[in-house]
Amino acid sequence: MKQQAISIKDDDTNEQKGLEKIKFYSPEELRAIKIRGILCLAGGCAIHLVLGTFYLFGGISPYVAAYLKSYDDSVTQKFIQIIFPIMGVLMFSSLSFGIKIAQIIGIKFMTFFGGLIISLAFLVLSFITDLGAFVAIYCIFVGITSGLVYMLPIICGWKYFPNDKAIVSGIILCAYGFGSFIFNFVCQAICNPNNDHPSNKVIEDGKSVKYFTSDVYENVPYMLRILALSYGILTIIGTLLLNYPEDLENYHLSLEAQKLTTKQITEVARNQNPPEESPTNDSPTKVIKPIDITLKQGLMSKPFILLVGMVLTSILWGMFMANSYKVYGLSVNLSDTQLTIVGSCQSAANGSSRIFWSFFLKKYGFKKLYLVLCVVNIITCGIMQVISSNFIGYLLIELVIFSAEGGFIASYPVISAQMFGPKIGSIIYGGMFCGIGISNMLGFILYYFLSPIINFEGVFWIVFGINFISLGLGIIFKEHHTWT
Repeated sequence: MKQQAISIKDDDTNEQKGLEKIKFYSPEELRAIKIRGILCLAGGCAIHLVLGTFYLFGGISPYVAAYLKSYDDSVTQKFIQIIFPIMGVLMFSSLSFGIKIAQIIGIKFMTFFGGLIISLAFLVLSFITDLGAFVAIYCIFVGITSGLVYMLPIICGWKYFPNDKAIVSGIILCAYGFGSFIFNFVCQAICNPNNDHPSNKVIEDGKSVKYFTSDVYENVPYMLRILALSYGILTIIGTLLLNYPEDLENYHLSLEAQKLTTKQITEVARNQNPPEESPTNDSPTKVIKPIDITLKQGLMSKPFILLVGMVLTSILWGMFMANSYKVYGLSVNLSDTQLTIVGSCQSAANGSSRIFWSFFLKKYGFKKLYLVLCVVNIITCGIMQVISSNFIGYLLIELVIFSAEGGFIASYPVISAQMFGPKIGSIIYGGMFCGIGISNMLGFILYYFLSPIINFEGVFWIVFGINFISLGLGIIFKEHHTWT
């Protein structure tokens, strides 16, 4: 790569001031920091296995609906699905507050306290038989708490690996997807080990709806207690490994200093921002001034408004299927075991794909990744009803849908930090992600009010059109914005 010398004044005083901002680490110190970083990532993954309970509800909702209906005949499967979107709204609306609270009480304590609340919430739920109480506890104590903790492990990982933020996000969020993968199998093994089909027929909205029998739903309290125990253990492990390195001030400058000349080091130190290499070999290395804008500027900007719209429309398809994949699968006569496999595998695809998409993001940038994923959404939504009645076909299309969903979710924290800077990027990210909660609720509204009239297939075509809106927003979005 051709490099162009950076013109700065050869002023010894200014140069010395620049160099003073950089601490030079020995190879042994760098190795020790890396080991601490890896352990921190492992702790972050343990915490996100707990937070991955967000995607679990789509798999356990038929069991929960049958269980609560045994105590209250007015409970319906259609209504019980509201837990997922409400939890989404509360979770993604609370993201930014978690960072603020952690700055006051500490990331470690905040993480432990949050995981403990989630664990205790599942324990309490195992004794609840009232629909209203169940919805309130699940949504508030699991939803809000998950949102408060969500970004904390990622921020810790970014501190250790400042030049690989996309990969750090991908690794930790991979565990988020695998949380549902693991516990889907656990829940089915507890509640429905014999793979019984729903056989209790009830007429709802003029249609026959099937619920699981007592052989299945009576196991729901035990299932919830096992989840509570598992989440408690993972929280303890994750908290012990997770840490925010206060001693690594300007660590990113130290990493960059190994690659630069003395004058370049001075310029980087003055700017407090590592140089960004051009993707082509013909362009010189540039030193980019740090982004320093207020929160109000960020929230009122065109990029933020566009990103919220992009989040809302791009996430809808995956969130809709995350909530209703099992209900829809049962309606096309797939078995509970088959749908448990589908749910677990789609969660694994959601998680593991984030690492791949993170590398894609680092190489090609946010906009290209976003447009590719939008096209994937359009294709899968268009062909869903054609192949979903076949188990293999349904499994494959769900894997593709949730791989794309993982790409969207892994890329939004990175573009937020890139677009709005490290100072307010994480807070802006929380605002952007309110779009996920709203999108999730929109999916429920489509399911609750329109599916009885136009069936799932009609809802698929509506989402198909929304995916084109998402693509259009991505086309007009500019990845680099000049702040004035």
